[in-house]
Amino acid sequence: MSQVKAYHLPGAWGLPTVSPFCLKLDAFMRMAGIEHESITAATPFAGPKKKAPWIEYQGRKLGDSTLIIDFLKQEFDVDPDAHLSEEQRGTTVAIQRLIEENLYWAMVYDRWAREENWPILKGTVLGSIPAPVRSVLAPYARRSVKKQLDGHGMGLHSASDIEAIAAKDIGALAGILGEGPWFMGERISMADATEYSLLANIAFVEFHSPMKAMIDSHSELAKWLDRFRNEVYHGEQH
Repeated sequence: MSQVKAYHLPGAWGLPTVSPFCLKLDAFMRMAGIEHESITAATPFAGPKKKAPWIEYQGRKLGDSTLIIDFLKQEFDVDPDAHLSEEQRGTTVAIQRLIEENLYWAMVYDRWAREENWPILKGTVLGSIPAPVRSVLAPYARRSVKKQLDGHGMGLHSASDIEAIAAKDIGALAGILGEGPWFMGERISMADATEYSLLANIAFVEFHSPMKAMIDSHSELAKWLDRFRNEVYHGEQH
């Protein structure tokens, strides 16, 4: 059986990638024990959906982190959620939607719209692109992302409204976690991987964000972040 080649955006600050969707896939493959080659892509444009992550496997290219994970579960007969009840599986989907369809966009706003973060972003997320190309591509990419923010609706809010939205989402996540140790009880699951992929990309990076303090204000949530990193990544730095 050929090895999975997983393409992701660059990493920084101890994270293998500063893309939440790429980090979710990376965490899943580690949790599932799927051997793979991890390849850093300077841009997502080579992927079949023009977004990262994507994989190459047995001559096929597959995109979208959720669809890739569903495919790999079936292909390798692995499922970190096999122990969950139907109710827990439903909650997991709801958590994923909160993370990826709403709170993610608050993170995008912080990275791409806050002026103090723009130099940091150019040096990390866009840092693998050769400088001459980056000077042209970076402003275009920023305009494109801001249009996406407006299209989603998050970009139409004021900064204070976005902070309030993020605070409610993070508070809801902390409420679901409770005293842990994991989001779905005593065993780690994909709910944890999905949440880690985004919250780690807020808490452990150098982008300025009011969401850092929000996470820290929920002590069990902050402790859970470290617990996941130690469990899945063994505290390693990349």
